[in-house]
Amino acid sequence: MQASKIDVNFINPFIEGTIETLKVQCSFTPKASRPFLKGKGPEIITDIAAVIGLTSPAFNGSVAVCFPKNIFLNIMERMLGEKYEEIGEELEDGACELLNIIFGQAKRNLNEKGYQIEKAIPTIVRGSGVAIKHLSEGPTVVIPFETEIGIFHIEIATQAEKESKTLPQ
Repeated sequence: MQASKIDVNFINPFIEGTIETLKVQCSFTPKASRPFLKGKGPEIITDIAAVIGLTSPAFNGSVAVCFPKNIFLNIMERMLGEKYEEIGEELEDGACELLNIIFGQAKRNLNEKGYQIEKAIPTIVRGSGVAIKHLSEGPTVVIPFETEIGIFHIEIATQAEKESKTLPQ
């Protein structure tokens, strides 16, 4: 499989990591909805996102966890035990922490399969209705998650480093 063709064996560790992370950190279990290619499905509003780079010998890309403001504030309230009205700099660390945990679980799973994904540090994108721009030119898969408090999503974008390289089967 080439990195530009994302399959469920690559996506599932991120879905599983997202579900487990929110179950443990926020005491609720999100349900993954049907994935779609970015631009080919419903638009999901993003007011804050944490983005982390994916680097391996076979491909480069990025993963983003994206939240509408009200969903993110509710998640932070559940995670930190305090009520918040606005997304401030102090809450940005919460988005990074969630993505770090999701990424860590997915990376461990994928590296056991031979992907050799390197460590990375997330960054924050914040603003009213921001659009996430991934650096890879490959497809971006969007996975919406339904929760009792609303919908958020993750985005996964990859591109083969060199066309001759392939990912583990």
